[in-house]
Amino acid sequence: MVDKKPIISIIIPMYNVENYIAICLNSIIQNDLKNVEVIIVNDGSTDNSRTIAERYQAKYSQIRIFDKENAGVSRARNYGLSKSTGDWIWFVDSDDAIKKGSLEYIKKMILTCYSNLDVLIFGYLRFEEKKNIDKSCSLNRIDDSKRISKFQAMGTLLDERFATFPWNKIFRRELFKKIAFPEDRIYTEDLAIIYKLYDKATHFRLENTALYLYRIRENGLTHNLSTKKLKDSALSHYEMYTFFKANYSSLSTKLRRETLISAISFFHRLNKSQIQLYPDLIKFLNQDIYMKDCNARYKIEIWAFKKCYPLFVTIGMIGKILRRLKNLKKGKS
Repeated sequence: MVDKKPIISIIIPMYNVENYIAICLNSIIQNDLKNVEVIIVNDGSTDNSRTIAERYQAKYSQIRIFDKENAGVSRARNYGLSKSTGDWIWFVDSDDAIKKGSLEYIKKMILTCYSNLDVLIFGYLRFEEKKNIDKSCSLNRIDDSKRISKFQAMGTLLDERFATFPWNKIFRRELFKKIAFPEDRIYTEDLAIIYKLYDKATHFRLENTALYLYRIRENGLTHNLSTKKLKDSALSHYEMYTFFKANYSSLSTKLRRETLISAISFFHRLNKSQIQLYPDLIKFLNQDIYMKDCNARYKIEIWAFKKCYPLFVTIGMIGKILRRLKNLKKGKS
């Protein structure tokens, strides 16, 4: 049975993942669920995801399912937060998995370092969509976690081994007071919130060992970038870059380049009048770019955006044609 006050709340947004949700839940229940609650937010699934999840709910009292109309992962995570009761929060994606032994280790860390921990950051492993994870995949070693400063923690957000993902981190619940996932964004929503949580936190620990298993899906969000997703990416990158420039300037260089690429990619999807609706991004491209950060391609694009807009448009059209050719080639293979 779940204790009246669980230590950890695992929040799982679920939308049309009938091929993956059982693998995700199996990876969780093979851990020690004492003092753990599992909150599944069914985000309007139209396949058999809920039916599969119900089977686990019937067997494990720690699992609860909540239904809501489809509104995206940010709203599902926020809703899960409102229904959770644990002192610590772990977001797990429904097509991913956790390693056997990870929950035991995390609870040990929380109990050992309770007054000296706000965020626990850990590594992850990738696995391909068509490959099932080995059910015996478990922790074969644990590196001693180390305390890191807030500056070092901010630096991990720019390190691909840890990045801004919400699922390879455990957060103290209090950090989410007045902070929520942006519900108007369907892409890079993590980029828009994790640095705010870090800024609010005081005590961090870093664990290099992988506790999380991330599935690479060919039809995932990152493989189909619509104008909306490119907009979300540009805005999230710009907001985070602005924060880093003001507070952690020595860390902002890498983020500056990524913001540049996001802004240019987004502007290539808009006409000139639509671009005028984003004055902060225009100012960023016009004034806040250091050409030494860019390769030849983006140097040309920046110059064209500033000095020869028709050339900028032409470059965008060429890119669009190349993407179509690439997709056609991929479809035939």
